[in-house]
Amino acid sequence: MSQLAKVEHETAPVSRYDQPANQSTGLLGVIERIAGNPEVDVERMSALLKMRAEEEERIRRIEREDREDAARREWLAAFSAVQAKIGPIFRTNDNDHTKSKYADLADIERIVTPILTEHGFSTTSCPVPCDLPGHIRMRLTIGHFGGHEKIYEDDFPLDSSGSGGKVNKTPIQAKGSTQTYARRYLKASALDLAFMDDRDGNAPKPEDNTGISPEQLSELRKAIEDASADVEKFCRFFRIEALPDLPAREFDRAMSMIGQRRARA
Repeated sequence: MSQLAKVEHETAPVSRYDQPANQSTGLLGVIERIAGNPEVDVERMSALLKMRAEEEERIRRIEREDREDAARREWLAAFSAVQAKIGPIFRTNDNDHTKSKYADLADIERIVTPILTEHGFSTTSCPVPCDLPGHIRMRLTIGHFGGHEKIYEDDFPLDSSGSGGKVNKTPIQAKGSTQTYARRYLKASALDLAFMDDRDGNAPKPEDNTGISPEQLSELRKAIEDASADVEKFCRFFRIEALPDLPAREFDRAMSMIGQRRARA
């Protein structure tokens, strides 16, 4: 076998599962063996070495993509198990203004954190730069020990005033309140959580599920149209078949969410 043929044989592409333990060392060995041979075509040799380097990079890329795909699949499987285990979140806190109950961040964390941890998940929340005046952008990252993570972000108006529009918080209080609300909102949205009133195991009363009025339906449709919102996603979020099925108790929250979307547009 000629020196050139031998070099070509040694530098031929390898399969992704049949690589030398240390390819850099292998290339160095080839270079050392041919460096002093005057019969070797330097340009041809350079081309072969370039081909070998490109093949090594291709193999590394394929293996990286394989690892990322496996991590995504592991994330999805574990996330499915989490959702199957998380039940409804009970509202245990009283809202004096609306005379209703709500679930705060502690209610959510008490239920979901042990389940997430059991299936290899961790969550982090932090504010990130926001270009929208008077708003805070919060980021929720749900990571899995398999290496894959998903990021959720949204902008939230600063909670600096009460229902009458009067400022009732200092700037730092408004920031803290907004971040707490944002963490609760993002986690509920990312995990697709369902909420219900705590009635000692009894089903909600029929009046709790009263639908919105025709006037509210008309207002809701116009708001969705003005915000260019996706009706299907809206219905999925509120777990309803169609807009008229939206419970009256959810009307104010729905209009607020649409208003936030319109403000970001």
